[in-house]
Amino acid sequence: MIKFLVKDINSKGLDYNQTLTMEQLGLTSEEIDLRSPITVKARIERIDNLIIARTKVSTDFGYMCSRCLEDFHEVQEIEYYFDFEVTPDLEFVDLGEEIRQEMILANPARILCKDDCKGICVGCGVNLNLEKCKCK
Repeated sequence: MIKFLVKDINSKGLDYNQTLTMEQLGLTSEEIDLRSPITVKARIERIDNLIIARTKVSTDFGYMCSRCLEDFHEVQEIEYYFDFEVTPDLEFVDLGEEIRQEMILANPARILCKDDCKGICVGCGVNLNLEKCKCK
């Protein structure tokens, strides 16, 4: 969880820089495959009745190629912008939940290990990126 009390966020803003586990963000391995801790950097500012959070999240994402079924990973840095309207009943903002949701939604259902991935042979099942097919 990355929670901030609204009363602590003033016009000077706050900076946040932490490395978290996926569990600390409420993520599970069933939702997303992460190969490293998650670095979160955020600048949180209050402008009138709005709290604005500019965040950068970086981690090593794990994937399975949709064509060749090989396991691969990719380090990514993703920027997210969140805004929260300050209302009388708003006590805190939870960036952790916002980041968790964005990471799950941004996780692609299908991804390739490389743009020119040749996939696997439907006949013999070899990875055509690594060896030639033995089928006729």
